[in-house]
Amino acid sequence: MHQSHRPDTTTDAPASAESGTARLSRRHLVAGAASLSVAALAACTTDESSSTTTPLGPYTVDTLAPTVAPPAAGAGGLQLFSDPALNFQILFALGGAGLNAEVGEVVTAVNQANAAPGGATFQSVYDAFIAMGNQVASWADEAVRNGNRVTARSQLMRVAQYYNQALFFVLGTSTPNAEEAVFQKMDAAFTKAATLMDPPLEQVQIPYEGQTLPAWFVRAPGSGRRPTVILNNGSDAQNVDLWAYGAQAAQERGYHSLILTGPGQGELLFVRQEPFRPDWEQVITPVVDYLAERSDVDASKIALTGWSFGGALVARAAAFEPRLAAVVADPGIEDPFLEFPPIVQDSAEGDEQTVNTTWNDVIVKGSTPEQTFELKKRLEIWTREALQQVRAGQVPSDWYAISRRMQEFTVTDLLGRITVPFLVTRYDGDALNPQAQQVLDGLGSTEKQLRTFTYGQGAQLHDAPMAPQYRNEVVFDWLGTHLGT
Repeated sequence: MHQSHRPDTTTDAPASAESGTARLSRRHLVAGAASLSVAALAACTTDESSSTTTPLGPYTVDTLAPTVAPPAAGAGGLQLFSDPALNFQILFALGGAGLNAEVGEVVTAVNQANAAPGGATFQSVYDAFIAMGNQVASWADEAVRNGNRVTARSQLMRVAQYYNQALFFVLGTSTPNAEEAVFQKMDAAFTKAATLMDPPLEQVQIPYEGQTLPAWFVRAPGSGRRPTVILNNGSDAQNVDLWAYGAQAAQERGYHSLILTGPGQGELLFVRQEPFRPDWEQVITPVVDYLAERSDVDASKIALTGWSFGGALVARAAAFEPRLAAVVADPGIEDPFLEFPPIVQDSAEGDEQTVNTTWNDVIVKGSTPEQTFELKKRLEIWTREALQQVRAGQVPSDWYAISRRMQEFTVTDLLGRITVPFLVTRYDGDALNPQAQQVLDGLGSTEKQLRTFTYGQGAQLHDAPMAPQYRNEVVFDWLGTHLGT
């Protein structure tokens, strides 16, 4: 793999354990700020050259000595909002500039939200991104009428991203019951953009337990059977996010990809009201069955990537699906219940009445408005009752049922069954970093590798919101060693 295009300290070896309290992140209910010390172990190996000139085929890239030291570990990202929950989420829109967003449009929406009476709130951010989505949608309509296909698809992809930002915050607004409607607006914009791609993205329905799983098959240019990467989302990103975090990168490399929607995600969550299920192999096996039957897919080279919470889901699937050629857990997650602060974990101990009394009288009543939003957002994915309660503006009340459901998602006892090549990632400043090492250790003797994304690369925080291209380069270069290039 050639990565001389930027200074790189990504390692294949474990980093030291994170110190301090966990960080409030987009996909995980945690609190406080985090600091991380990264130390290379003596046994580590890297794919970086010690030479200042790295070969790139017949060409070379000469590196220059920096005039300043790289950022120190602990350096944060761009500050757009003072509230960390608001700020972190918006970084994904900013990081996707050129793929599914425009810097000027994102900054304009941010400025509008900050200028609202009382400053930035969940409501003002929601309103600002709905307004920006509406504005760009009007431009896209005009581009379609004028036959400007390339302009229209670019604008529609941005519309989808701006509605996606609003979707994330809708439960913190005065209209939490608008969740399904906002999702459908986002999904409609992405669907229109997909039909204007070259080649167009193929909307497919995969047979699944008497119903179907909606998915997008993203075809690489050319003909013949190709390696194919299943893009497994996490708990709250959408199809437009996976265009930036995998689909476009796969297409450029000559791979097909499949943007998958499973229970607890996208249409199945927001429209069908189906929560996550722990036996994720029951989701992935029908997908592999479907791909293996396609005449344009090389059935011996089907890979699976799991983004965010998907890192836990794909590990579970890999333990039961031997036909996969390679799997990426991005990041490595062994037990999603451990992402909650100790006080929340402790509140789940006891019988049903004790647990729910403690939950509602102590945890819920003692939460700030920001924490209340996080509770709604984090818990809507686990049970249908929880989803219906948050849409009614309430914090889910049955913590006993939710906490026990969550604990069914641990993969600790299944990691040793995995036999396919496996990449585990971790991120500086991500509260789940310690679990990446546990996942790697639990994999046993299968071919495995750990990659760390660092502050110095600008790829810090959960899922590297400001560095999707670099994240894709690392992940797909590793996949290339197993799928071919």
